[in-house]
Amino acid sequence: MEDTERRSTTELPVSTNIRKCWDKVKPGIVEIIEQDPFVTFIPEDVYSECVNERAFLYTSSVGFLILTIEVDQFTKDKTLLLWIAYTYEKGGHEWLAHEEWFNDLAKEVGCKYLEARSRVPEMESYTKQVGWELDTRIYRKEVK
Repeated sequence: MEDTERRSTTELPVSTNIRKCWDKVKPGIVEIIEQDPFVTFIPEDVYSECVNERAFLYTSSVGFLILTIEVDQFTKDKTLLLWIAYTYEKGGHEWLAHEEWFNDLAKEVGCKYLEARSRVPEMESYTKQVGWELDTRIYRKEVK
């Protein structure tokens, strides 16, 4: 299905109380954590962040995402961070179909930027195709 067709047929994500769907989203969070050796949080940390309204769960038939807001310590500019994004079918880039929704939400909550982080190498090519720019790659080495 072409991107334009996907955009018109995929419903928008809706704000969801994590308490009502924890059993459904937890396996996806576990999968993401298991794939990234640098993640320092556990699934229950994600749950706590959402319950305490420091992060926000959005769901759709495509999958779910958890958003947070980060504030630049120097400029005070706010960034809407796509902290966790999970799709039930891999490789479809489904969340990119909601670019306008992300922009509208970011404006609504006073954010100047949108940001996503991923260890998935293919993400760079398909995000660039829809106007995202590469800002920073993070490489890490443990001090011994």
